[in-house]
Amino acid sequence: MFHPSFTSLSEVVSHLNATGPDDNSNYTVYGLTVSEGTMQAHVDHANKYLASLVPSLTGPGSTDPRESSAELAALDIACLGVLVTVVGGSLVGAYDYVLGDLRVTRGTPYAFAIKTAIDGYSRSAAANLQNVTAVAKIKTANLASQVPQRRPLIID
Repeated sequence: MFHPSFTSLSEVVSHLNATGPDDNSNYTVYGLTVSEGTMQAHVDHANKYLASLVPSLTGPGSTDPRESSAELAALDIACLGVLVTVVGGSLVGAYDYVLGDLRVTRGTPYAFAIKTAIDGYSRSAAANLQNVTAVAKIKTANLASQVPQRRPLIID
């Protein structure tokens, strides 16, 4: 089954400012490692999700005005998926270290940066999805004259 490609792995890597891939095909996002396969899975999911919402879109090169919003929404959704995966890894990776009386906390700035990014991608994805799916056509109703009309009640 054909699924249009609204975003790609290279766009997600660039948008998240990820580094890699390393020798093990892993990328680094916010100092945390995520596999290339995981990132590609989020890209594939985003592309399929957009294709299922608006099957009439054919992907890049389309003249449909919703195409740009679909591409942006897919990029936002893929980035969200990667960031959620990275957050899961950061919880396991323990950012707080204690060595005797010395406590090192790296979690606060990273957690804030990731939360800010997730919130931003969520808002952007919602707005772009609305632009893709909320298509309204303006048309004059043919039977408008047959709709009963009531005069407003005027109280003196």
